[in-house]
Amino acid sequence: MKGERVRRCEGIPARSLALLHPLTLALSLSAQPPLDNYIAQGLANNVVLQQKHIALDRAMQDLKEAKSLFLPSVNLNASYLSGEGGRYFDFPVGDLVNPVYTTLNQFIGQERFPQVDNVQAYLNPNNYYDAHVRASMPLLNTDIIHNRRIQQHAVQLQEYEVDIYRRELVKDIKVAYYNVLMAAQAVRSYTSALQLLERNVEVTRSLHRHGSGVPAQVLRAQAEQEQITAQLAQATNQYANAERFFNFLLNTDLDAPVDESLDVNAALGDTARTMAADISRREELQALRTAVGLRDSQTKLTSNYWVPKLSTFVDLGYQGLDWSTDRYADYYLFGVQLDVPLFNGGRNRFKQHRARSDRDFAELTERNSTQQLLLGAMQARTELATAQAVLRSANARAAAAASYFNLIEKGFNEGVNTQIEYLDARNQLTGAEVQLAVARTTVLQKLAEMERQHATYPLSK
Repeated sequence: MKGERVRRCEGIPARSLALLHPLTLALSLSAQPPLDNYIAQGLANNVVLQQKHIALDRAMQDLKEAKSLFLPSVNLNASYLSGEGGRYFDFPVGDLVNPVYTTLNQFIGQERFPQVDNVQAYLNPNNYYDAHVRASMPLLNTDIIHNRRIQQHAVQLQEYEVDIYRRELVKDIKVAYYNVLMAAQAVRSYTSALQLLERNVEVTRSLHRHGSGVPAQVLRAQAEQEQITAQLAQATNQYANAERFFNFLLNTDLDAPVDESLDVNAALGDTARTMAADISRREELQALRTAVGLRDSQTKLTSNYWVPKLSTFVDLGYQGLDWSTDRYADYYLFGVQLDVPLFNGGRNRFKQHRARSDRDFAELTERNSTQQLLLGAMQARTELATAQAVLRSANARAAAAASYFNLIEKGFNEGVNTQIEYLDARNQLTGAEVQLAVARTTVLQKLAEMERQHATYPLSK
């Protein structure tokens, strides 16, 4: 299977590299259908990105929970108590009313009013139930206001983290794809060189058989053939590893074939939009600004510790003994609660100081990171310009090497040039082709780095 994919790379003759045109400046990086499809596949299948989306969903749920604290809460509460003994109190009902009852009975001459015993009641209720619905709602609570803002900042931070990883994944996919193209070009170059050397070995053997050559020429041709064979095996292995790593980033079958139909000249084309971009759109900066805003909200939360908290509640239900449900059992209870902090040993001031320190630290981190990102963008721009200069030189060298080889090959076939000159020209052409592939890949990778530094790749939401 791998041999079949290597043979696919042999469609472009090595000498056709001499016909390469200058860089096309009319097309943009977005005109890369195969690569864009792979990027979309990688963004959809990447496991780490899926984990970050789950973390984002958790942050969204935390924000919804923070918003729900502003709404009333309704709960059903029920309790049942039954016991005997323990604490009690005496209520002298008999001592209070019996003298009166005795006087009345004497007055009317009849025992109409019976004697009453004193009452001894226990505090533990016997067969007592209470069932009610409580509705409560905060009226004034600055903590939940700032907590909602903190959760909003946390959601934004998680969104930026997802986008940061997506941009990094896009760059990694592009770099890996360009490495596949470079390895494929190396395989094609060494394959073409091996084919020429095989013909050269046959020619030198034929000359030797007919008495027009010497054994040393045959041995030299065979040695060059074996050297190119070893280089081809190494290039094939690098090509296979590049494909596997690329498929790993896509989270797909490691041995899946890679579509190499990218128009490299078009991909190398327009750099004006990338060069003119700036770092203000980078999610890292927006995340740092959001982190400063989060610290601001935490500072306000700790600074408003002195603000009273006011809430209200109402209970509607039944309570009584022996499961009674008469008109005396139903009840309602309404209340307002006020919580005013007075003293807690200075802990609130300590929290406030720590929150302000965290806010100052986040602001300094933003400044430092901004300078680092700006430095990275400037370095990427310089490295891109250098890679483009190297590519222009590699193009010229490949064209010259191809022309030189054509002349030497013609002279060798006519007996004008020696075998050493022929093999040297062949080695120069192969080296120029490989260096050209490396130079093209380097420019493409530097373009991907520039795109990453300036956050210009369009991320779909």
